[in-house]
Amino acid sequence: MSYPDLAAIFPFTHVDLTDQIDVIPNLYGLTNELGLFPAEGKTSRIVEMRYDNHVLRVLPAKERGAAGTPAQSRTAKSIFVEIPHFPELDVIEPQDIQDILIQVGNTKRPITVQEEVAKRLIDIKATHDITLEWLRCKALQGQIVDGNSTQIYDLYSLFGLTVGDYTVDFLLGTDTTDVAAKCATVIQSITQNLKGEVSNGVEAIVDPDFFTAFVKHPKVAQYFLQAEQAVMLAMIVRQQREGNMWGREFRFGNITWREYYGTAPVKASATSAIASTPFWASKKGTAFPIGTRKMFRTYNAPAHDIRFVNTPGLAVYVSPEILEHGQGIELRSESNPLPVVRRPEALVQITSSN
Repeated sequence: MSYPDLAAIFPFTHVDLTDQIDVIPNLYGLTNELGLFPAEGKTSRIVEMRYDNHVLRVLPAKERGAAGTPAQSRTAKSIFVEIPHFPELDVIEPQDIQDILIQVGNTKRPITVQEEVAKRLIDIKATHDITLEWLRCKALQGQIVDGNSTQIYDLYSLFGLTVGDYTVDFLLGTDTTDVAAKCATVIQSITQNLKGEVSNGVEAIVDPDFFTAFVKHPKVAQYFLQAEQAVMLAMIVRQQREGNMWGREFRFGNITWREYYGTAPVKASATSAIASTPFWASKKGTAFPIGTRKMFRTYNAPAHDIRFVNTPGLAVYVSPEILEHGQGIELRSESNPLPVVRRPEALVQITSSN
């Protein structure tokens, strides 16, 4: 009796699997939906961020033919940061295929190795997508934090800044707080610190506790109820994009406020159990400029694989390995993203201490 060759059962290469997972759309996360951190593939695992304090200026008028106004000197420095590495290991074993039936039309038949691989790729992509969303949300908060709650980088410290200098307490527990004035302070801070960047508005992502306290505040509630979307908002109907359910939105004080009530499976430490963790802590949020040219980026490094060295980084890589004696197929996946805010002083961390 002849037996099938393993290569015939599993004909996929690392290139095939990486190409396949690359076309699976990322449907996870608000920052992804907003397109806030466009991806850029790097050929190195080290990224250089040039920090330039150059501020645009308005030129004075002169007679035609007169000498041009000298350009302002640029005081710039380079910050070199290593892009972090996020690997995952999955194994398709014989029991994952043996005696497993799937429904096809009106009949059932055994699942194939190829179909199980397709299922695993969707799961692998989702794992790396939620990791990326976690990293991007934490980058908005000025930190790069992994799934063990380990801080990899403090973006404020990297640029010689202190987060407290760019934080606004809205004091939503105090009825007399001038919330509109607080919004103006946020916008002023962001505008003053763009320093040559462009922007066409300000938005804020906040946790549900902050959003609820915000729209219930006496200085805000009347506008919330009288908004054009009053009926929809009062019923707490949430916006849907790309099949996902997002939180409420409300525009007040020239800021679009977005509620983010999602959570991620994260450890509080390397030795603790995985727990459902909000992307923003209670009564916290971040305000940021929109429409910037290059303030937000996600840098993708190449895979830790000799076959991909010095090539532009992709979002996710998958490499297969057939185990000895037909014991299964090992799928090693990895992503190497670094979401960064290249001008963290143009962020405002918002909170309500009461």
